[in-house]
Amino acid sequence: MTLEAPLRVLFVVQGEGRGHLTQALALRHLLREAGHEVAAVLVGHSPERALPSFFLNAITEPVHPFASPNFAFDHRFRGIRMGSTVATNLRRLSAFRHSLQQLREALAAYRPDLVVNFYEVLTGLLYRSWQSLPPLVCIGHQYFFLHSAYPFPPGLKLQRYLLRTYTRLTAPPSALHLALSFYEAPDLPHRRLYVVPPLLRPELFQQPLGLEEPFILVYLLNRGYAEDLLRWQQQHPELKLHVFWDNTDQPDGWSPQAGIVFYHLHAERFLEHMARCRAVVTTAGFETVSEALYLGKPLLVVPVEGHFEQRCNAHDLVTLGGGLWSPKFDLDPLLAMLPPQGVPVKTTEVTARFRAWAKQAPVRILPRLLEAARQPYFPVAL
Repeated sequence: MTLEAPLRVLFVVQGEGRGHLTQALALRHLLREAGHEVAAVLVGHSPERALPSFFLNAITEPVHPFASPNFAFDHRFRGIRMGSTVATNLRRLSAFRHSLQQLREALAAYRPDLVVNFYEVLTGLLYRSWQSLPPLVCIGHQYFFLHSAYPFPPGLKLQRYLLRTYTRLTAPPSALHLALSFYEAPDLPHRRLYVVPPLLRPELFQQPLGLEEPFILVYLLNRGYAEDLLRWQQQHPELKLHVFWDNTDQPDGWSPQAGIVFYHLHAERFLEHMARCRAVVTTAGFETVSEALYLGKPLLVVPVEGHFEQRCNAHDLVTLGGGLWSPKFDLDPLLAMLPPQGVPVKTTEVTARFRAWAKQAPVRILPRLLEAARQPYFPVAL
C-alpha cells in the first residue's frame, strides 16, 4: 500500500515508560514496509529518566529529546504524587516554552507531510496555538477514553474528568484520533475518532507460541516495587522470577537473592522471556498487557499507585476476561489460576480473538494515515 509520492512523517512521542516508544517503533516498521519515510523522532522526557537504549538502538533516524511534562513519583519511586507533579511541571514552564520552539523548528526543518503524535501534550498545545501546520494524527489507547463505549471503573468521576481533559489537550479537535484498543468497537467518524488494534512490534509476531518454562516474567515501570517482589519471593523460594526494569543503579542480571533476577530493559530479550515464561506480572501499561495477551500468557496487572490511567487499563483487561488485577505485587491470585506445573496453559477464546484483532493493525491504521495526509487541515468538534 503506497502513494505515488511516499509520505514523509515526523513522530512526536511521549517518552514516559516503554509503551509509546514501543508503539512508535511498530508504526515506523509499518510505514517503512509500505514505502514511506520517518524523517525524525522527537521524544518528550523528564530529567529523571534517560531515553531507554532499546529505543535508541532501534532507531536510525535522528532522535531529538525535549523537555516535557511528566509525573512526579514519591521518594520510594512507587506511586504518583499529583501535588508534586503539578508543582514540578510549573517550575519547568520555561523549559516547556523552549520545547514548543524546538517542535516548531523541527517542523520547519523536516517539512513533513504528516505529524504523528504519541500522546505528547506539547504537540497538542502547539497545534492549538499555531495555524498552517501539517496534518496531525494522534495515536494512543488513551483516545479510547473519549469513546462512549469505554468501560471506566465505577465511581472516580473526578479522576475520569481529569484524564479525559488531559487527553483532549494532547490532541486538538482537528486531529485524526486513532484509539488503540484490546478489542473492536464502533468508529466515531463525526468526532474523527477511529478504534484500531494495538501497535505491536514485528518481533512479537516472530515469537514461538505455546512455550512454557518454569519462571514468571515481571515488568516494573517503577523500581520502588522491587521491595514488594523480594518479600513475596522470599515466601515462595521455589518460584523463579525474571524482572525487567529501567534501574541502571544495579547491574544487568542483578540477583539479590536466590530465585529472582533483575534485567535492564532490552527489547528482544524482553519478548523472548515473555514467550518462554509461565505467566506475566506487570504494571498496567497498555503495551505490555497487549503483548502478553497476544502470546496467550496468564496475566496479573498491578496499576502504579495514583495512576488512574493504569487503573483503567486494569479494569478494561478484567472486563475483557484477559487477566487479573491487584493493588499490590501479591502473586498468590495468579498462582491460583495457573494449571499444575507441566500442564500447558490452554489457548482461550479471549486470546484467539485478540490475535485476530491485532493482526488487522496494518489494514486498519495505514489507510487512516494516508487519508489524514490527503485531507485539508480544518477544525471539527470533539
